[in-house]
Amino acid sequence: MKNKIIFALILALGLTSCGNSPQKADDKAKDMAETKQEEVKKDEKDDKKDADMKEEAVKADDKEKTESVDASKAGNKMLPDFTSKDQDGNPYSKEDIAKNDATVINLWFTGCSACVEEMDDLNEYSQKLKEQEGVDFVSMCTDVNYDDSTKEAFERIMKDKKPTYKNLAVDYEGEMKDFLENIFVYPTTIVVDKNGNVIGDPVEGALNIPEQQEKLQKNIDAAIESSKMAK
Repeated sequence: MKNKIIFALILALGLTSCGNSPQKADDKAKDMAETKQEEVKKDEKDDKKDADMKEEAVKADDKEKTESVDASKAGNKMLPDFTSKDQDGNPYSKEDIAKNDATVINLWFTGCSACVEEMDDLNEYSQKLKEQEGVDFVSMCTDVNYDDSTKEAFERIMKDKKPTYKNLAVDYEGEMKDFLENIFVYPTTIVVDKNGNVIGDPVEGALNIPEQQEKLQKNIDAAIESSKMAK
């Protein structure tokens, strides 16, 4: 009798153990499924975040391109009509500006030491710029016709520096005077399109560092675009 009772207890325990195993397996499977689901959601969230970041990057790039082109319409200022002569006595006017898609104009005056010092670098740099299709480079001395002393200084600088680009002697009067009075730093370099629209912000300071040249190139590209749109 005692043996029967012991056997019954062992059988009951065995049944209880077998009955719990499927439950634990189900719970474990459920936990694994939930974990997998969470991982899938996380991956989807990360993928969406990456896609959003790429989209924002594309938008930012498009915006920058648009702004550089829009700068060509910002035209904000127009180079006034003018007549001048270069260092060799050849006439130069706004009609010559119209011959190119982009004209780079370096503004300086005879008493500006930084302006004179950068001329050696401008000889080489101006040639590189003019190698671009539709791009010209000239320089305007704003005080050459002020009096005899500035004329002599201009001639002396031309003989000393021997610029390989056109250096224009412009009169500081009338509309050109009004235009130049908005230039507060020398040297300053501006870019105009074929219609004389000033493109982008003036590049203030010497052009002998990469950062300055990058700013200038953006204005040149925008001026070319502006000229092409105007055709």
